[in-house]
Amino acid sequence: MRKYILILIILLLAFTKLFAQSELNGTIYNSENNEMISYANISINGQASAVSNEQGQFSIENLKPGEYSIIISYVGYETLKKQINIAENETQNLEFNLKPVSYLTDEVTITATKTENYIQDIPVRVSLVSSRQIENIPAQTTDELLNFIPGINISRSFGIFSHQSRVTMRGLNGQEQGRVLVMIDGIPTNKADGGSVNWNLMNTDQIERIEVVKGPGSSLYGGNAMGGAINIITKKTTENFEGKVSADYGTYNTMRGQLYLSGKLNPEGEKGFYWNLNSFYRQSDGYINASEADQLANPYIVESGLMEWGTSAKLGYDINSNNTIELDLLYYDDDRATGEKVYQPEGNNREHDTYHLRAKYYGNKNKAEWNVSFFYLNEDYKRISEWMKDDYTFYKVLSNRVDFGALSTLSYSLNKQTITGGIDLKQGSVDAKDEYYTSTDIVYNRGKMNTFGLFIQDEIRLLNDKLKIVAGLRFDYANFFDGGFEIEAPTSETTFMLNYHNENLTEDNWNALSPKLSLQYEFNNNYRIYTNYARGFRPAVLDDMCRSGRIRGGFKVSDPSLQPEYLNNFELGADARLFGRLRTSLSAYYSLGNDFMYYVNTGDSIQFSYGPRPIIKASNISEVEIYGFEFEVNYRFFENIILNANYAYAHSQITNYEPLSTDDPVDLTGKYLADVPNHMATATLQWQNKIVNAGITAKYMGKRWVNDTNQYDDIVQDSQYDAYTIMDLKLSKSIKKIFVSLNVQNILDTKFYNSKGAVNPGRFITLELGIRF
Repeated sequence: MRKYILILIILLLAFTKLFAQSELNGTIYNSENNEMISYANISINGQASAVSNEQGQFSIENLKPGEYSIIISYVGYETLKKQINIAENETQNLEFNLKPVSYLTDEVTITATKTENYIQDIPVRVSLVSSRQIENIPAQTTDELLNFIPGINISRSFGIFSHQSRVTMRGLNGQEQGRVLVMIDGIPTNKADGGSVNWNLMNTDQIERIEVVKGPGSSLYGGNAMGGAINIITKKTTENFEGKVSADYGTYNTMRGQLYLSGKLNPEGEKGFYWNLNSFYRQSDGYINASEADQLANPYIVESGLMEWGTSAKLGYDINSNNTIELDLLYYDDDRATGEKVYQPEGNNREHDTYHLRAKYYGNKNKAEWNVSFFYLNEDYKRISEWMKDDYTFYKVLSNRVDFGALSTLSYSLNKQTITGGIDLKQGSVDAKDEYYTSTDIVYNRGKMNTFGLFIQDEIRLLNDKLKIVAGLRFDYANFFDGGFEIEAPTSETTFMLNYHNENLTEDNWNALSPKLSLQYEFNNNYRIYTNYARGFRPAVLDDMCRSGRIRGGFKVSDPSLQPEYLNNFELGADARLFGRLRTSLSAYYSLGNDFMYYVNTGDSIQFSYGPRPIIKASNISEVEIYGFEFEVNYRFFENIILNANYAYAHSQITNYEPLSTDDPVDLTGKYLADVPNHMATATLQWQNKIVNAGITAKYMGKRWVNDTNQYDDIVQDSQYDAYTIMDLKLSKSIKKIFVSLNVQNILDTKFYNSKGAVNPGRFITLELGIRF
């Protein structure tokens, strides 16, 4: 009997030992005034674990005995790191004091590694546009919020009147959005048809922050992330109800109304529904953007006005503190005149009827975190074109662009290691036609691309977390199919295209391997250095694979066999915090690109009504060399006055060009990439005070080559665009719930022109009045 009792006692002791749990309770204070800090983020061993309540308190239960690394962060405060030891069945009650450092603090970001990390812990250059900066930056559109980030090149010639904007970085061609991935809440928005992104469809009121990752991100995200990745993260409320409504009026009789509402049904609980609704409307008479020469030659030039509106809704449910499901809907519609009107009521114009549907489920348990997303993006693009030369021509371009897919990520954290992997499935398609109304012609093009991606990443922390290594690898496979280019009822408008009529374009496929290796050494919280190597790629777009037609300089023919282009990037960077107020960062990079796609002369020509023109097609024919550096300084004079200044240099040159034909008169070897400024500099000053909050931004854009041949352009009347400086100002004031703001873009009324000789809108002023509730 004693034997059985002894065995029972041993089993009970082992059971108690196995399931012994401990608890950590904490309170977070402002170190300067001892006020409690609500909604601070608490992570244990690199994994998000809790959020402080309104009294600054948090509790983490079911901890096993051992040593833990605690990280506490909150916007406007210095990140606190602390090692603690917890004994068996122990309850620890601790106090944590965060030091206010305002704008210079490190923030949590997810885009660079698909896991939560602080910016200073990631061995790559990451820039962040915070909610505070969004409030103070004088911007009318989402892409303009990126203007002060070093190395970012934004091509938006006509301000709010531009139907399309392109954002590139680090020496890549400023007319190619497809080389930089743009996401909304981690969902890609680049269209497979052209790689483009509609930067107009989001209202800045719904944005919480924007994360920008410099350098190739293809090891995680695949195609389009060759030059970097931009992730626009929308708001998720923690309040029972909050909202904002405003209206503004400005230059060119521009009017806008905005509405933002959000709420959480159980703000104090771990589970419950949350929601937001965002809507905006804008219209403007516009201005004449054509050059003086065009106005004299064309009597049909008119103002380029606009009408646009959009609405979005988010509905989420916190199943518990660890699991959430979320559904996002977005609709956008616009009507943008392009400045010429002959007979049609609205003249030449462009429309983008857009629908987005995004659904995701994310959560964590113990050491695992996961995220599964589904998306469906639909854009019905319409362009009306009419002109009067020898006779009248009128036709419409109708293009249905659809992108959908499923994305998955799973991370598992060990003591000093986090392994992340995932599978992506995507399809992009285009179904388009050019329909002529002054003849019988209809020209169709269509095509689809399926993409499969598989990736894995390993994050390792060594030497008491001072050394961090991130290694990643991704494999992508793509298949082009169901392509066609057809002409129906041809007349003299399209008979020259008949040789390229093909109802079944050849199917093709390709694959890409994208490795990455990054290392960082953090001396302490104030100093770090990092280096990395990454390979990125950009896939061919459906427009080049299945559509033939007129382009500037000739006639483009489709090529379904186009392969991706690649970029190998080497980078070295360092950061330093000095005197508690100054933060500096320096990054230098060297990139080699191969199989870059260019429109090249095939050696043949085609006969138009106004004479022969060369036949051109996109081909993988060139190698490029890109190198440069970026330097940034942030200085906090006082808690309410912050200065940011940066400078970026880029050298982008074609090192080897292989023409398709010996008859090609062009040799691009040694030429510089078009639309890439060698020098860019930005300075921003934010000042918050009792009288008025002020934000002022100045940006210098250096000279850029007009074309790939670096030759004199008859329209621009030079081989390079002139350098220019733009200054913007925002003044805002809140009186209880009412707020008013004055936005002045391009204070100096600087004029600059695009490749068609069209001019920017000049000084643009808006006055906004609203109420928060």
